[in-house]
Amino acid sequence: MAGTGSLMNEQRGKIRYWKRYFSLLMIGVCLGGAGMIFWYGHQLEELMLENRSLKLVNERLYKDLASLKQTQKAAQKRQDAVIELIRVQIDEPKPHAIIETEVIRRLEKDLAPLKGKKAEQLVELPPLLHELLRRREYVIEGNMVEVRLKTVVIVSRVLSLTVTAEVKHDGTS
Repeated sequence: MAGTGSLMNEQRGKIRYWKRYFSLLMIGVCLGGAGMIFWYGHQLEELMLENRSLKLVNERLYKDLASLKQTQKAAQKRQDAVIELIRVQIDEPKPHAIIETEVIRRLEKDLAPLKGKKAEQLVELPPLLHELLRRREYVIEGNMVEVRLKTVVIVSRVLSLTVTAEVKHDGTS
């Protein structure tokens, strides 16, 4: 019987031995889990702070964008393209220099009322100008000069016209 008691003590020792390791394992699991939760909570808190700061930055940028759009609209209203200059060029065949200069001067004088008009208003202008200048005639230096419009270009604040000037007859004939 002496052998059975020692066998029982030996089994109890093995059970205590496993209980000890199992309890150490459970304590390690609990401490590790607590550490992971602490680390995860810390990371989550940092992300929440970053999210809040990004929301504030986003809100500020939206306000800046809205104010920039308003400023741009106001600047665009102030800066509507207005015709400030009328440029006339005479295409081939070029008449005598005096006639060319006088035709340019008279055309610029005739088209002067277009200065100060908005470029958007002048979108329908080319057909109208073609009709007006289809057979415009000037008497210059005793010569009848017929002016015909070839092209109309509106660039920024400049109205550019290209015309032909044909001397019909000499006043000396």
